[in-house]
Amino acid sequence: MKNIIRNIFCIVMALVFTVLSSTIVGAEDKTDKLVVLGDSIAYGYGIESPRDIYGRIIADERDYRLFNDAVSGHTTTDLLERINKNTSVKNHIKDAETIIISIGGNDFLHLGYESSLTELLQIISRGRDSEVIENLVNTVKKNIHSIHETIRELNPNGKIILQTVYNPFLGQEDRLTQVLNQLVQLFRQDYIDIYKNESDTDSNMIIADIEKTFREYYERTKTTELVQSDFIHPSVKGHSLIAQVDEKAMDDIHRAGWTSVEKSSSALLRFAERNFAQE
Repeated sequence: MKNIIRNIFCIVMALVFTVLSSTIVGAEDKTDKLVVLGDSIAYGYGIESPRDIYGRIIADERDYRLFNDAVSGHTTTDLLERINKNTSVKNHIKDAETIIISIGGNDFLHLGYESSLTELLQIISRGRDSEVIENLVNTVKKNIHSIHETIRELNPNGKIILQTVYNPFLGQEDRLTQVLNQLVQLFRQDYIDIYKNESDTDSNMIIADIEKTFREYYERTKTTELVQSDFIHPSVKGHSLIAQVDEKAMDDIHRAGWTSVEKSSSALLRFAERNFAQE
């Protein structure tokens, strides 16, 4: 009964905000900027229609002006250099309302693809004691912190959505991808902790847990349909799911400080819908 009352209250309040948004001049801001930073996942590598890339999906559904500044192949080191040196990207960040970051996967992939199968097996055999794994984790941790600091210097108040890095090798039968899956498991928790701990330092930063979402989807369906045939990049379905996770994170962080009446009503409606779906 309490849940039903809570949901009804959310819907009523959302309707009130919606009515207000239609009468208050300037309440609806269609010029809010969404900036997407990161690697080929954020860029949309392998996706034929730009409309199927998660940044565009979010921008269309939320009436944002999209700036996709992601670059295929970029590591955390590359992204840090880009936001420090690229004037256009810096200007996009400065007045962005929301910034979505997808980075870190290529730091691992460079290790995986630049090592022989024998070298990878040696790293795996050493487990958490491997110096290679320790150096990788330390580099990602340092760079994620510096990326965060640099963005905050440019934009002190923008909302930051930090995506965790999913494991694309779940369920793959190819020998190399099976080995890479084993390698991912060595530092999966380290990556999760790096992103979560960084987010905990900033009330305007929130995690979009793509890693957990993709992992649970595989465990539930036993399919690899969220990734393309290259075993790396998200499929159209994968992009759609990433968009959903990002939008939920956006709703959660915007509820603490909505920037417009329209966003307030929309977030309340989605909040109520999610709670009804869980009943």
